[in-house]
Amino acid sequence: MSLSRGRKIRIGIESMDRFFSRMRANARKLDRDERPAPGLNLSFEDPADFLEVITPARVRLLQEINQKAVPLFALAAALSRDPSAVRRDVTLLESKHLVKTRRVSNPGHDVQTVVERAAASIELAATV
Repeated sequence: MSLSRGRKIRIGIESMDRFFSRMRANARKLDRDERPAPGLNLSFEDPADFLEVITPARVRLLQEINQKAVPLFALAAALSRDPSAVRRDVTLLESKHLVKTRRVSNPGHDVQTVVERAAASIELAATV
């Protein structure tokens, strides 16, 4: 599993009107046999919901795995956080398609979970 080169994820706050406008524009492109811009938009209508997912600790986690896959326990150590808390954050971020995990052999120690970004670029945008 490698970092999706060129793929971009945008996380932000967006009204329902803006969301549906963007979806209509994408549908029109598809009707013309054009491809919408690649990537993923994760939109929140309520700024409070955005802030529940994008916490300072999770932003630091995303920064730590910027260009490379990192074993979960090494990630926890680098962040000076409890591994179970990092695992919870990774699980939530994976459910939002922001990170990917895989289990790899760790010679002499069974297997370990490795965490990497789901895209080369993750943009955080908040306009209130």
